[in-house]
Amino acid sequence: MHESTSAVWYLGRMRLLILCFALALVLFAAGIAGTYKGSYSGSAGASGDIQVTLKQADDGAWKSEVVFTFSGADIKTKVTSVTVDGSKVKVVYEFDLDGNGLESTITGELKGTTLAGEYHTKAAADGSAVDEGTWKGTAQ
Repeated sequence: MHESTSAVWYLGRMRLLILCFALALVLFAAGIAGTYKGSYSGSAGASGDIQVTLKQADDGAWKSEVVFTFSGADIKTKVTSVTVDGSKVKVVYEFDLDGNGLESTITGELKGTTLAGEYHTKAAADGSAVDEGTWKGTAQ
């Protein structure tokens, strides 16, 4: 009987530990949700402001909006992919610049209230590299 009580106690503690771990992962991932405003700077000389918004839907899917400035004009984008893994994020979006269809991929990691990383932009038509650089935004 004593072994049975120990086994039940052990299984109960393990279930509680697993539940706590799963809850911590969910809360940590949700911690990246928000709006980050900052700047970007590219190797081709492009630079400006950037705003990245990350939201998690009730079903757990992530959504994002990305707006940046180029030569003083706001450039709206169409986000095609969002991946969040803990404190890391990857967002792929399309946009048009002077009649050219482009696609950018930003990757970043949240440290404190700052989300920062790299971006790579390519031509949508043939995949040729256009620009790459860094970006950084602070939670609003």
